[in-house]
Amino acid sequence: MCDDTLSLHSVVSYTSYSNIETKFVQTSNINSVQTGASLVDEVAIDRSVPDVPADMIAIQRLHKETLQKQYEKLEVKTILIQEKVKSFQLVDLYTELTIISDVRDRELVEHELLARGRDHEEWRQKQLRGDLEKIRTDKLFHSSFSKGSHLPSSQGRSSNSRTGISAVVSGVAGIGKTTMVQKIVHDWATGKIYPHFHFVFVFKFRDLNRLHDRPTLSRLIVEQYPYLRDVLDELWKQPERLLFIFDGLDEFRARIDFGDSRRDTEPQRRCTDPEFLCDVSDIVYSLMQNKLLPGCSVLVTSRPTALQLLEKARVSVWAEILGFVGEERREYFHKFFEDQEVAAAVYSHVEENELLFTMGYNPSYCWILALSLGPFFTRKHNNKHQVPKTVTQLYSYYIYNILSHHSVKTESPRDIMLKIGEMAFTGVSKRNIVFNEENLIEYNLQPSQFLSGFLMELVERESSEHSVAYTFPHLTIQEFVAALAQFLTLNPESIQDCFYQARSKSDGRFEIFLRFIVGLSSPRAAQPLEEFLGSFVHQTTCAVIDWLKEKVKSQISDRVTITGKRKL
Repeated sequence: MCDDTLSLHSVVSYTSYSNIETKFVQTSNINSVQTGASLVDEVAIDRSVPDVPADMIAIQRLHKETLQKQYEKLEVKTILIQEKVKSFQLVDLYTELTIISDVRDRELVEHELLARGRDHEEWRQKQLRGDLEKIRTDKLFHSSFSKGSHLPSSQGRSSNSRTGISAVVSGVAGIGKTTMVQKIVHDWATGKIYPHFHFVFVFKFRDLNRLHDRPTLSRLIVEQYPYLRDVLDELWKQPERLLFIFDGLDEFRARIDFGDSRRDTEPQRRCTDPEFLCDVSDIVYSLMQNKLLPGCSVLVTSRPTALQLLEKARVSVWAEILGFVGEERREYFHKFFEDQEVAAAVYSHVEENELLFTMGYNPSYCWILALSLGPFFTRKHNNKHQVPKTVTQLYSYYIYNILSHHSVKTESPRDIMLKIGEMAFTGVSKRNIVFNEENLIEYNLQPSQFLSGFLMELVERESSEHSVAYTFPHLTIQEFVAALAQFLTLNPESIQDCFYQARSKSDGRFEIFLRFIVGLSSPRAAQPLEEFLGSFVHQTTCAVIDWLKEKVKSQISDRVTITGKRKL
């Protein structure tokens, strides 16, 4: 009953730099499929793009060189002491995204994220065989693929205009949204796409979280691109030549409600000038709603769970990234491993195990699969442990590999894992995936600990000029560590408190966490971790098994409805 097969394939992960290849899908209104402009029309449009003013050429060249340098490399963590990060040229590893003809359902609920990979794959193939049009990312901001009707006619927009397009790209965590942004920016900086945009500005919502005072849009740009300080007035004269990219709406701690009309009526919230002091949320709102720099274009990425915030936004293009198809899963492993025999063995194991194969549609899951399974198929492996066959076992070996490569000499791994697990659980309960130094100190985790030991491999440290942010490589790793901590604490009431909190939330935020709780009650999943962390608390394991029995007993009567079957 307590076997961790219940942890299954239903996992959600945090976006990683390892999202090397993705498939990108845009859907449009089935009843009015946009046929798009012909190739001749598109070439004519590109040729008609006004040149950059002569006095702006040098500063634009500097801006492009800066962005090219920032976005030209992909970094992949390896959990090996001698080679912690592999660095690749973006152009060498990126596979062109496929866009097909609105998001399947803008009101995606949490359980949509838990769909099995095979079902996901079957759905995609079915759609690709239908009347759905493909388009590359270099056509994302071409007006033929936007909905002109979403823009008020008073703004002078038409289906033939390429200005003022707001695009929203959604996708589950780890599917490749940030890597897609990286590719778009790099291609623009190298002159491959979007010549009608003279300047592109990129912001991460997680970085914007650090701002506690009200900035101006000009200040936001100058802080990130100081060399533009003296030319902003010139840039504002042609807003239709500007593209603003905001990555990770789901990570933004402030709420942007596009249905809140007070933003348009309350003077302190109106943001119609780049020099006005405004909340960051009001700046993003005003750019998208065409009230600030009317005519500029905006791209926002988000996990599906935050899409409801955009329901009343003026969005021209709705898009969704769906993940790997077919042979791309195999290609990922062969690009990840230098030893092609290891790559073939790992992929073969994944392909033969349905629970693991269902994870393969998501690039981030492939990264976890590669890191966790790779050591089992190297010549040095001592066959001490069996190859993981369930998702919980897989994550156990992910942590096991970190612990085995990064011993902690001065502090107890169990104590540190417990502390960081408590922080991870608070994040899961509050839907927070970005932590700061204050959060670490709150749980007696000193930032200096990230300079050595396994902690720096378990949590990524991202530093900027103004702040430091800490995140787990993937949301599922955060959820797993949160579950693991429940078996390390000596407080017998802790697990009952977890169950109580899970019952109090019906939005699915604890679903994966609970699956990992159940999986870790299985000896096979616990055993490798106990080598480093000591024995799991037996009372917790018993409490989990008792809870699981009660859940099954209460749910087994409802096997008629689809929802009932899924819950069972």
